[in-house]
Amino acid sequence: MGENSMATKKYQDASSGQKLLKLYRILFSENKQHYQSDLAKALNCSAQTIIRLTNEIEQSSPECFQTGTEKNRRWYRLQANHKNTLGLNYQELQYLSLCRELSKSLIPQEIVQRIDQTLLQLSMLLLELDSGKFSPTSKSIAFFSKGKIDYSQQVNIIEDLLNCVESKFFCHVHYVANESKQGKNYYFVPQKLIAMNNALYVYGAISNNAATELIHTICLAIHRIKKLDLIKQPISISIPEPNENTFGLPWHEPRTFTIQFTKEAAGYVKERIWADEQKIEELENGEIILTITTCSEPELMAWVRSFGERASIVV
Repeated sequence: MGENSMATKKYQDASSGQKLLKLYRILFSENKQHYQSDLAKALNCSAQTIIRLTNEIEQSSPECFQTGTEKNRRWYRLQANHKNTLGLNYQELQYLSLCRELSKSLIPQEIVQRIDQTLLQLSMLLLELDSGKFSPTSKSIAFFSKGKIDYSQQVNIIEDLLNCVESKFFCHVHYVANESKQGKNYYFVPQKLIAMNNALYVYGAISNNAATELIHTICLAIHRIKKLDLIKQPISISIPEPNENTFGLPWHEPRTFTIQFTKEAAGYVKERIWADEQKIEELENGEIILTITTCSEPELMAWVRSFGERASIVV
């Protein structure tokens, strides 16, 4: 083959590749039926070339490619794969549904319904043809709870607390604890919402009225916040980050305790991780000794008492 023939062949290949890219761009840019005659005009080529190029696109993206005829006119269509557009797949959607079930007891029913609708819309958007693959209304796992709290009256308070955390604002709260019917008023800087034992808490700090001085950190039960006034002023204090992998809520500085469990309770305790900083020593008689670090001594003591004679603090 001569030099001129090789140059011509190279030019034809390049032109064919350019046409393929241009055709793909046309089909992908508009989610509609593109007629063969219109495409041939746009690419300045024959109908046979359009057939050859669309065959290549169909082979590379069969799940997105569509074709048909209307009034004896051949059309082509390239539908965007919604799964890639969303950056989400069905397995991830299943886990989102699982998170919804885990948090259901902590969320007002109105919000649960909105989440269900969103999950359903996401499942439909992933890929219309496969939408039956996942149904958030079909639940294969259930979570049972004890002592559920109704948060329907705290929706605005929860949203204001989240606003504080995200925008680094502070607030003024009226808080009624068990031991006080009248309650107390605080200037409070929220840092993080915490879910534990079917209840919602907010961790943060008591501050002065300008949020420039940290008095002490504290956890507040959200259902006991009776009134919250949002103060849209930036805070100028830093709050220590709570350790999420310790036993219980962060009430004080870390303290270490040693607990001995009888053989009857040993299996239950060994099956679980109670805190990052824990150590289990197995004794010859089947009993165990758990050494654990916590920031919540009252919760730890209540937990130990729940075992009755099967657990005791080692002094």
